[in-house]
Amino acid sequence: MEILFDVGNSYTMVGIHEDGKFLTWRIGPSSFESEDVLFVVILNLLNRTNVDLNKITLAGISSVVPNVNFILEQMLKKYFNVETIFVSTNNKINNIAYLVDYPKEIGADRICNVIACKEEYGDNVIALDFGTAITVDVLEGGNFVGGAIIPGFKTAIGALFSKTAQLPKVEIKVPEYHLGKNTIDNIQIGVIKTTLYGIERLIHEIRQERNRDFVVVATGGDTSFISTKTSIFKHYDPYLTLKGILYYSREIRKFR
Repeated sequence: MEILFDVGNSYTMVGIHEDGKFLTWRIGPSSFESEDVLFVVILNLLNRTNVDLNKITLAGISSVVPNVNFILEQMLKKYFNVETIFVSTNNKINNIAYLVDYPKEIGADRICNVIACKEEYGDNVIALDFGTAITVDVLEGGNFVGGAIIPGFKTAIGALFSKTAQLPKVEIKVPEYHLGKNTIDNIQIGVIKTTLYGIERLIHEIRQERNRDFVVVATGGDTSFISTKTSIFKHYDPYLTLKGILYYSREIRKFR
């Protein structure tokens, strides 16, 4: 059994993997006040689902929030006594080369998505991760060749709310129509629909530029509510990042 952590800017996804199945929970930044507080939060979640802590033999971590890494590592060392592996580009997994200018700048979550895509969807895949930021990651010929970063829906709406005097913070919702009749409609259409249409066009241009078809896989917390509103992707994999952490951690463990 493995415990997996996908540490993001808005929340952390905690996953337990056993026999091909995942149990997942989301915890907020306040859980990381100390290693002891974090353990109490994790233990409560495990106890509620009757997960035996003693059966956990490996911990894998993808983190884009460096200041919580020490607390997370200390918690695992103090209470779990298991091998802990952080995802990075320092190790070549699944023979994936990172053919970009600065490989060390690639976020750990994006590395995980690429690893999982190659393992489960083939050598030519575009991964879309809808979260605080929307990331577009392109796997071509089995290698990571680049991508894009776009403000997430909540991030964009939050920016409008915080930077303007009269615009409200609105619900993440996709209207069926394209012409807004009130402020809320205008924001939802302007932020969500134009972002989706922009991604659709971007994927079209990537296919044209690379002269190749790609399987498109989506993941992330904001994916489910847009799945029926766009034809961007055919595959929705809510565990894509956790799968990448799992594949990475298992591979690294072989050489330790």
